[in-house]
Amino acid sequence: MKPEIKIDHIEGEYILSFDYNQALVTAVKSLPERKYYPDKKVWLIPAKPGTRDLICNKLENVARLVFTNNNLNEEIIDKYLKHLNRKRYSRNTIKNYTHHLMEFLLYTGNAKPFSNDCIISYCDYLVSEKKVSPAYQQMAINAIRYLYVHVLNQQMPETHLRPKKEKRLPTVLSIDEVKCIFNSISNTKHKTAISLIYSAGLRISEAINLKKNDIDFDRGVITIKQSKGKKDRQVPLSKNFLTLLDIYLKEYRPVIYLLEGQSGGKYTAKSIQMVFQKACREANIQKRVTVHSLRHSYATHLLEKGTDLRIIQELLGHSSSKTTEIYTHVSIKTIQNVRSPFDDIDI
Repeated sequence: MKPEIKIDHIEGEYILSFDYNQALVTAVKSLPERKYYPDKKVWLIPAKPGTRDLICNKLENVARLVFTNNNLNEEIIDKYLKHLNRKRYSRNTIKNYTHHLMEFLLYTGNAKPFSNDCIISYCDYLVSEKKVSPAYQQMAINAIRYLYVHVLNQQMPETHLRPKKEKRLPTVLSIDEVKCIFNSISNTKHKTAISLIYSAGLRISEAINLKKNDIDFDRGVITIKQSKGKKDRQVPLSKNFLTLLDIYLKEYRPVIYLLEGQSGGKYTAKSIQMVFQKACREANIQKRVTVHSLRHSYATHLLEKGTDLRIIQELLGHSSSKTTEIYTHVSIKTIQNVRSPFDDIDI
């Protein structure tokens, strides 16, 4: 009997899942643009014209294909996607919400109407069996609530199952550590990418979406267009970064995006993450940091230099000052100015 491959079609992608089988893995690897996600143990393939036929041709000889598209799923997901698109949510939000919706539908067996007990049972399953993070649980509840309020036009039952919000401080690099990271990078493009993110306090998505004409050399500002929350903002163009940028532009001559891949088009977030992690290893950075730590470090270093918190909020593009206030908890200058009462004791 042939092994089974379950295939879901969600928001422009085919999601393939199956029990490990070397023959199936080999067959799936023959499909173009396939990508494996080990944390979810699934393969993703962009849904393009002819992709379904290609999947069938490549896999039907080695497996029994189960396309899990049923009328109820399609009806709900179609309404769900249309509403998200109508509200102009980002592609990443649409993808995440749709994923959580599909997981919920699969768990409930498309029960309709969805009961309070059904939601409680699903949340218990996420916490006890899947052992997901609080952030994952929160996103799942948000996605289910969106289903109730915007698609089913119902009030979501009160579940009291939202996880307690974690209050974690960001990991911040010192100025010397940032300098060591930069000095460990020899490739001009790589150094430009990492320097851009730190010098302007950018999110990685903002860096890879930045275009050449978003930089105003005369006014010395960078315009970040339609970032998180669909907002534009401007940040100062660092003089030190401008020197590096001039060398980079002459050497690589990007066409549209400031950071472009070898074959043109956007540079990938994964490439920047790999560059950063390699640089951290070579700089012997012991802290557990990510590319986003550069943004945290930028904000903290500005605060330590005396920059007003309100200005930092604008530079980072935060909607609420409460989000920016977290940097007061990690600023060395703020902490060191506090005198311990132990210092008043003669010992």
